[in-house]
Amino acid sequence: MRLHRFIIAATLASVLSSCQTVKNVATTVQSAASHIPLPDLKMPSMRDVANLIPGMPENDQAGENDPEVPFNSHNPLQSGHTLRLEVYEGTRDPSRVFRGLVMVDDAGHISLGQTGYAKVGGKHLPEAVDAIGACFRVTAQTSRPVTVHVFSVENTPLIGINGDVQSAEYMPAFQDINVKRAVEVAGGRRRMSNTRGVYINRSGQRRFFTTLDSANDNWKLRAGDVITLSPDI
Repeated sequence: MRLHRFIIAATLASVLSSCQTVKNVATTVQSAASHIPLPDLKMPSMRDVANLIPGMPENDQAGENDPEVPFNSHNPLQSGHTLRLEVYEGTRDPSRVFRGLVMVDDAGHISLGQTGYAKVGGKHLPEAVDAIGACFRVTAQTSRPVTVHVFSVENTPLIGINGDVQSAEYMPAFQDINVKRAVEVAGGRRRMSNTRGVYINRSGQRRFFTTLDSANDNWKLRAGDVITLSPDI
C-alpha cells in the first residue's frame, strides 16, 4: 500500500512539475510574441473600390432587401452574399459584356441580366467564377475567352489567383499586398513545376511577365485583378 501511495505521489509531482514548465514556456512565448511587429493589414476603402467601376454605389448592396451576410473568402457563397462583378469577352481587344452588383438568391442563383442565371450558391469563389464564365460562353455562344473580375463580396475587396498554383483562390486585397506575397499566400506553384511566367488580368486585358520578380516589381495590385501563374512558360 505504501509503495502504491508513493507511486501516485511521484506521478502527481511529475505532472504538476510538467504543467508548471508548460505554463512558464507559454508565458515566455506570449511575452516574445507581444514584441513581434505585425504587418499593418488595412483594406482599401470601398469608395476607392467603387471608383474602379464608375457609376456603381460604394456599398455591396443590390437593393433594399439585400441583407448583410458575413463573408469569408475561404468559405462557399451563400444566400444573401452580394458580388461586385465585371465580365469581359476576348483578350487582345476585350469588350465588357456585364457590369453590376448581383446577390445570391435563396436558390443559390445570381442574375446576369439578359445572359441568364448562374448557380453559385454553395460554391467557393473560383468555382463560382467558372460557373459565371460558363454561363456567358453558353448563352453568347462565343469561342472567345471570357474573363470574370470579382472586385468585392460583401464589401470585402478581392484579388484572384489561379493557374499553376497549389490552390486557386480569392483573397482580401489588402493595401500594399504585392504579387509575390499573394502567390505565397496561395501556397506557391505546384510541386515539381519548372515554369516561371506570370499573367495579370485587369479589365479583361492580360499582361505577361517573364518571372514572378518582374511582375512583383512592375505591377501594383488592386481589387479585381486576377493573377495567373502560367502552366506552360
